[in-house]
Amino acid sequence: MSRSFDAVVVGGGSNGLVAAITLARRGSKVLLAEASCELGGILREIEFAPGYRAAPLSDAGYLSPRVVRATGLGALAEEIPANAPIVALGEGEPLQLHRDIARTARVLKRLSPKDAEHWPAFAQQVEKFTGFLVRLYRGPPPRSDADSFGELLSLANLGLKFRGLGKTDMIELMHALPNSAADWLDDWFESAALKGVLAALAVTDVAQGPMSGGTAFTFLHRHVGAKPGVFGERLRLRAGPMALTAALAERARAVGVVIETNAAVERVVVRDDRVAGVRLASGEEITCRSVISSLDPTRSLFELLDPVHLEVEFMTAVRNIRYRGVTTQVLLALDGLPTAPVSLSSGLIVAPSIRYVEQAYDAVKYGRCSQDPVIELRFPSVTQANLAPRGKHVAVMHIQYTPYGVATESVVERAIALIEPHLPGFSDRILHCVILSPQELEARFGLREGAISQGEMMLDQLFFMRPVAGWSRYAMPVRGFYLCGAGTHPGGGIIGMSGWLAAKAVVSAS
Repeated sequence: MSRSFDAVVVGGGSNGLVAAITLARRGSKVLLAEASCELGGILREIEFAPGYRAAPLSDAGYLSPRVVRATGLGALAEEIPANAPIVALGEGEPLQLHRDIARTARVLKRLSPKDAEHWPAFAQQVEKFTGFLVRLYRGPPPRSDADSFGELLSLANLGLKFRGLGKTDMIELMHALPNSAADWLDDWFESAALKGVLAALAVTDVAQGPMSGGTAFTFLHRHVGAKPGVFGERLRLRAGPMALTAALAERARAVGVVIETNAAVERVVVRDDRVAGVRLASGEEITCRSVISSLDPTRSLFELLDPVHLEVEFMTAVRNIRYRGVTTQVLLALDGLPTAPVSLSSGLIVAPSIRYVEQAYDAVKYGRCSQDPVIELRFPSVTQANLAPRGKHVAVMHIQYTPYGVATESVVERAIALIEPHLPGFSDRILHCVILSPQELEARFGLREGAISQGEMMLDQLFFMRPVAGWSRYAMPVRGFYLCGAGTHPGGGIIGMSGWLAAKAVVSAS
């Protein structure tokens, strides 16, 4: 006899888990089906050498208090430690952007009295603008063709949130959102080192350079939920990112969600133009009335569904979604820590100027890897000792720009050489090196073209245009089929919010 559920959630990352928990807490019988042998999605740790583990995609993002309440996670947020500073490596002394705004301003004074003076106001403006984005991300994007009272009220509330910024900040926000990070940062600062590291953060995991329009927005999105004055990092758990997955899985089981790993959903069964169930790779068919997929939009709509159920215009829009992964993750097993002028609990970034970052991006335009890439280096084992054998360590190197489908070995060698002058002895400490190019990230984590955010986070693929215009509110053209991954609003880096909003859409349609 076929098993029966009210809903099947596809994928065991944070969005899938949050969607499953939300539905189960509303009384639905839910199956969560994960294709791999363990849960976690992009937060998954992998053992890349005997005794050495790391989560290569470990910047979890922003965990909203609303998601915490909706899932009953309770005190998890209290386990988030204070963020370590970001350190810019370039010519001369390393530049440290501390958690404390005043302390960072004192550091900047050695580079530029003007930048030191502007830093507190810049940090305050970023906090205001990201606070506005937080309010936008709490609900589904408003429909541009709203015609019901509820939808018109949603648009009106959006206008009130915008007015709440005040006249000056309203103008500044409208100036910033479509602007390039380069122009926006030039308005604030003069130091090449400071602008370089901030520009690098603006284009992280984006196939754009800091002189591209809209990258001021990507900087702001990257810092939604960050503490005031803290840049480059949001959620970092003492026990690592898998602690969040473990907590969500525990909550899911506690509210009755059936979780199955090694359970790949092969096809969504459609009868009479609505979802009737799913067929697993094992051949088992499971009946259900709703399927909520956390996979990327292209996989969800063209692999899980038979395209015969979709209109040509809609399929064309989905095919035109840009993914364009451009980052390579390198996992390094070390026999010890290198000599360092700063604490290695910090994130280290090589991006000496805006010009350097833009020139690194130039190679991507012609389908090549940058030979002088932007590099971010972290040593997670400094704070999470169980990642490596006693006395050993793990380093995770994030290298940008490396386009999908291009060999990256020589770029990795170059990146290690670029780090060596700043951390003497670094290369000699390396015991094992595993390279996760965009195509490797696609194979291991199911990320199309290695794109972590399931679709490039640029202004033409956001809000009511994510995943495609006209279909931004989680329900897809086939009745009972929903998307809940990072390819939907509000996008990557906002933990579980898409899952929560998609589950609410399922409940509303019931």
